[in-house]
Amino acid sequence: MSPSVTHPSSPQSADVAEIPIIDLSSLRSPLLEDRQKLAGQVYDACTNVGFFYIKNHGIPEELITEAQSMARRFYSLPDDQKMNYYMGKSKKYRGYMPLYSENSTGSKGEDPTEQNTMGTLSESFDFGYEIAADAQRAVDDVLPPDPFSLYGGNQWPSDELVPGFRETYLRYFSQVLDLGRRMMRTFALALDLEEGFFDDKTKYPGATLRVMHYPPQPVEGEIAEGLGAHTDYECFTILAQNQVPALQIHSNTHQEWILAPPIPGTLVVNIADYLSVWTNKKFKSTKHRVVNLTGQERYTIPFFFGVDYDTTVSVLPNCISEDRPACSEPFKAGAYVRQMLGKAYVGYKG
Repeated sequence: MSPSVTHPSSPQSADVAEIPIIDLSSLRSPLLEDRQKLAGQVYDACTNVGFFYIKNHGIPEELITEAQSMARRFYSLPDDQKMNYYMGKSKKYRGYMPLYSENSTGSKGEDPTEQNTMGTLSESFDFGYEIAADAQRAVDDVLPPDPFSLYGGNQWPSDELVPGFRETYLRYFSQVLDLGRRMMRTFALALDLEEGFFDDKTKYPGATLRVMHYPPQPVEGEIAEGLGAHTDYECFTILAQNQVPALQIHSNTHQEWILAPPIPGTLVVNIADYLSVWTNKKFKSTKHRVVNLTGQERYTIPFFFGVDYDTTVSVLPNCISEDRPACSEPFKAGAYVRQMLGKAYVGYKG
């Protein structure tokens, strides 16, 4: 049993009503000056909005399309076949969760640990970090000690049921994991840290890939949230949307929800709680929600990039001042994720 962790970062809102698009072409530039310029753009987006689109990110469009296709194939299966991979069979929050099985953490007020009693209008399939999904690991490498019981343990549908499912998502996981590690170096530069500051904290990143399905609203005129207002737990999220708009972020500009529509050739990035805490809330962990009002099926693939689960997350000294004390006590990354997952899933006894 991991110790209880107080939620360290109350949800924030964007200070502008527009989400920027950032070109990641210089992410791999050999010139430090280019990488620093990119870091400056990222800093502005993180401190003002907490969300931004990325283009020229390096993930092949064909792979994203293939992953979306696998989502449609899986969710078109009969319910009894999908339930063969029910998350309740896992001890590590891995597997399938049917409609109305997830709480909207944060949708009842300013505290994301609060819960709604009604589950959300979405179904999901979660996969966590495993050796086969990391191109930096050899096949005979082993997972590190796992006191929070969060590494591995994935349930994979058989090739007979959905041909190519496991292979496709392992490839996708591996490529987005590499992108996430590179982006952590950009975040370090943005914070005036050594570029490799986070390198030793992302050897076995506490990352989770989710495959999401949001059906159309069941009753015309009645809004059922696909996901209620919430913040994400880890460092940041990289989201692949299909063409159906439903993601909304909260803006201070008019105290309203603004749409983050799909833009061809881009992925969506949003800052999550770890980086908000590390930066003493300079980086916004902006609250967001999903409401699918289009009458169409929506499929998305969010990738939650975190640090190694045994990492201690604590406010950076250069983000603390006399008039800006630390927003949180230090906490273990794995303890926080484990606690928040326990609040999110209805009836799960992992």
